[in-house]
Amino acid sequence: MSYLAVKIGAWAISGLAAFVLLWDASAPPKPKIQPGEQISTVLNSVVVLPTFAPTTTAVPKGCAEYVADAITAGWPAEQAPMLARVMFRESRCDPLAFNRQDSNNGSRGLMQINGVHKDWLMQTGFITSLDDLFNPDVNLRAALHLWNMVGWSAWAATHG
Repeated sequence: MSYLAVKIGAWAISGLAAFVLLWDASAPPKPKIQPGEQISTVLNSVVVLPTFAPTTTAVPKGCAEYVADAITAGWPAEQAPMLARVMFRESRCDPLAFNRQDSNNGSRGLMQINGVHKDWLMQTGFITSLDDLFNPDVNLRAALHLWNMVGWSAWAATHG
């Protein structure tokens, strides 16, 4: 291949690259994301558990599954958005969340129910000990009972 052919090839490739860059530059800008706008992303990944993983451990659920469980437990379906918001802000949807710094004998579970409610929860049969509130089903039913009594005011710091 001659020196001239190499130069012509390099010139053609450079010209093509410049054309492509200019073509993209002339396209209208992509719209910016507005505050409050949602973005949907599909993640395609496979998680392979090691063979030594215990088979009796349940896979942790996400917020959506816990909200669905709450509706199954009797929460009104129209409360689902607020329920998801409070659940996420209180515990990040972790049923084992524990706030020992809460001055009301700690807060436990998905809805972070205060230990101050221990007596009436035991009297109504929802729990036998405060540790029962780490069970998501128990926590959601106890939170529903509390919500039926006082509404969202029990979670005033996070529902607004």
